[in-house]
Amino acid sequence: MSGNSPLPAAAPFRPFFCFTLDTEPDDLWANQPTLSFAHFDRLAGFHRELTDRGARPTYLTTSEVAEHRPSARVLGRILDTGRAEVGAHLHTWTRRWPFPVPDLGAPPVHANAHHLGQAVEEQMLDYTCTALERELGVRPVSHRGGRWSLSGPSVRSLRNCGIRVDSTVTPGRSWADLTHPLLSGPDFRVSPRGPHYLAGESLEPRSAGDILELPVGASFHPDRRTAVGSGVWVRLQRRLRALAGRPAGVLWLRPTLMTRAQSRACLDQLRRDRIPVWVAMVHSSEIAPNRLLPTEDAVARFRQRCLELIEDALALGAASATLEEVWRHYDGLAAAGNTAALQEVG
Repeated sequence: MSGNSPLPAAAPFRPFFCFTLDTEPDDLWANQPTLSFAHFDRLAGFHRELTDRGARPTYLTTSEVAEHRPSARVLGRILDTGRAEVGAHLHTWTRRWPFPVPDLGAPPVHANAHHLGQAVEEQMLDYTCTALERELGVRPVSHRGGRWSLSGPSVRSLRNCGIRVDSTVTPGRSWADLTHPLLSGPDFRVSPRGPHYLAGESLEPRSAGDILELPVGASFHPDRRTAVGSGVWVRLQRRLRALAGRPAGVLWLRPTLMTRAQSRACLDQLRRDRIPVWVAMVHSSEIAPNRLLPTEDAVARFRQRCLELIEDALALGAASATLEEVWRHYDGLAAAGNTAALQEVG
């Protein structure tokens, strides 16, 4: 097996399903002048709904949430259920950092952390991990970059802060933004969908390394070239497929934006292609009215799509796990000298 190969699955095939929530203050994308945390009044109930359907959620949490005592108490009760994990997540512009950072302007630019330099990025991540450990009693081992921030030097930041598993890569998608150099995110259009390792200061997929990368679940319809292409012909093909009611383009396990049919098409392709880890993502703040889901009816439909996604994934044979649990599974395989296969989950 080459050093750059993604990690394959082994028969009998039983993938992992990870339901992840970027857990942060209310509706950050609405550019409110102050942070609020009202949706945490709903989070424990949503957690019960998720776990009743069989999920084991991972809450990728910002330092602001950890330092807001009522929100931290909610997360503490969720952790006490024994059916969840807290990981790390950060945004660069949402707090005053207790160390020098580049001037982001007023109002602040929503800068990607990796654009601020590896040293600053690492300080922000270490501060976040330390806040989570202090307020919740857990040192996180999982992470997702805010605004999908990730670069080669980020691997060093993750490693130095004790992160062992990341879920930032979104195969088939580019987060490039030409409006401001600090806003432009990574280009993951050619990234692999399967789990793989990151090492050194590179995003090159490897079969062994420091950080296990678990990309967000994605599918390509009718194929990757057509799904991600920008030419007139491929755009026309996608349009014709959509008009015919067929899956078109890049679909991903993001129930905020995907219908149940689209999510199911994504799951079906992940299963067909034997992708061994299926990661879904939402924002915690989407369980209350927000910029994308402005009414209670829209929120209720979104919550139902989340539950349906869990049901559909498990019906296809997936086993629910937190990000840390998946990492420990792979770590156990590596310790046994087996990086070439996944074993069936009991």
